[in-house]
Amino acid sequence: MNRYLLAGCAAVALAMGAGAANAQAKFEVKVGGDAYFEAGYVSQDKDSGLRSTEFQNRFRVNIIPTAKADNGLEYGGRVRIRAAGANTNVTGDRAYIFAQGAFGQVRLGVTNSFNDETYVSTPTDYLPLALVDRVVNWIGGAPGTAGAQIGGGAVPYSGADVNGGVAPTVTGNSIVWPSLAMEGNATKIVYFSPRFAGLQLGASYTPRNDSVNQDVDRLKIATTATAAATANYQDMIEVGANYSNTFAGFTVKGSAGYFWGDALGRGVASDRYEDLNAWQVGAQVGYAGFSVGGSYTDYGKSGQNKILGNFTEDTRNWTAGVQYTTGPIVVGFNYKFGADAGSTTLPGSRHLNVYEVGAGYTVAPGLTVQAQYDYFDAKSDKTATAASGSPDDKGHVVLVRSVLAF
Repeated sequence: MNRYLLAGCAAVALAMGAGAANAQAKFEVKVGGDAYFEAGYVSQDKDSGLRSTEFQNRFRVNIIPTAKADNGLEYGGRVRIRAAGANTNVTGDRAYIFAQGAFGQVRLGVTNSFNDETYVSTPTDYLPLALVDRVVNWIGGAPGTAGAQIGGGAVPYSGADVNGGVAPTVTGNSIVWPSLAMEGNATKIVYFSPRFAGLQLGASYTPRNDSVNQDVDRLKIATTATAAATANYQDMIEVGANYSNTFAGFTVKGSAGYFWGDALGRGVASDRYEDLNAWQVGAQVGYAGFSVGGSYTDYGKSGQNKILGNFTEDTRNWTAGVQYTTGPIVVGFNYKFGADAGSTTLPGSRHLNVYEVGAGYTVAPGLTVQAQYDYFDAKSDKTATAASGSPDDKGHVVLVRSVLAF
């Protein structure tokens, strides 16, 4: 029986190979991408040992082969190659195949979740490429994009307490990131429905959020024993919807999503990592160049270890703002708030408040220059001492950048 099964599989493989060879001439390969270069100036209370100026940049290229069958089925794939992070390495952070038609679209591989692809939040077209939390990268203390506050005890605090800790561990993003995106780089299945009267539905399934591309990881434990929180989940299921329509000159957009899954952390018998339960809602209304909107994202106590002695708090954020666009110019203002448990060995929570204004100007198709100013106020639950001072921080950030999209 097995040899017949193997023979059948071989025949199918040969047929698929022949079909692929015949179809190659019909494929169209599109190449696009985006890049930015950013210069920043920071003035903050907790600036011991910190420079006030720095540069950063990122470059991404998308390669998308597509074809269309005689029956109308469109199919292909996408790989995104990027130069990013705190080194000179080049990585591929998206790689999936897709098929789409009257049934909608299905993606198979490393891709965004449905909510992360379609969520609605405050309008921020003056920010680069949907990177709504730029300020957070600039106000921490330690080097790198995930820089955390340093010092404490007998050493003065340096930088704001906004990176590291519960929120970035649980969500994989900053404390003010508005979408459900904690498994953006995992292998998954995502479905996007057709749009009916402005409404689109979707769902995704991820076996485990730390398994990517050719990795096969069937273990059920993926967390250090007695850790404050886990970054690892399994059997993650997402459902969501988004809406976009126009009425009498008004544009109306909205989104809602819910994510759940099992926490993978089971280091010791006393560990009590909370399963994933997260949701997001957002809305926007636009008219005559103006748009106003906001969103709320809530992870509850997802991923946190409720082991004896730990102090847990809800992880959540919200943002609201307004912008105006006229010709090549866009200006806007928004407010961001994020909160989590901070140090789980101490009672209380930490908070980040950001007040932001920005502007962008399209110099030529695909080339934009932008500027923004942020005032931030970060509250920490870490301990203040005579030597370390208070862990709370506030300050000003000025960013200017050029953005390329092709």
